[in-house]
Amino acid sequence: MTTLLKVPNLTKEISSELHFMPAEIQYNGSANVKSYFETNIRKKSENKMTASLRGRPLHGTKFEVPSGYTGVIFNESKKSVTEDDERELTATGSFDSFNYWNLDREPSHGDRLHQALTWIDIAKALHSPVDNSLSDSQGSLKSEASI
Repeated sequence: MTTLLKVPNLTKEISSELHFMPAEIQYNGSANVKSYFETNIRKKSENKMTASLRGRPLHGTKFEVPSGYTGVIFNESKKSVTEDDERELTATGSFDSFNYWNLDREPSHGDRLHQALTWIDIAKALHSPVDNSLSDSQGSLKSEASI
């Protein structure tokens, strides 16, 4: 299966709030989130908030996209019928923050989203150039590791 990503000039930032929810919603289309969900969001502190979805408690936090990265929203413009069909996704907007929600517990660094985005810092450290100005103690450690 091939996935084609079309990324036109992304100057359009999403003006409304974005929400990452712990739910699978069997619906594709627009929804009046501002009237039916955002009206019941209660702020607990600067970054922490609570809400409910169909009577279930949600705990949320505002999540910033890591520095140097941009969040992109894609819409599938060519629907695939089978798994082997080519998929075509078109970028429709960009964002730099979103509201991240957990069901029944506060978001933490143990959540999969936080752990996945931690990999960005790890990958940067692994792939950045090595500084040649190592001190003697670090230099001897480097030569021992290469043996």
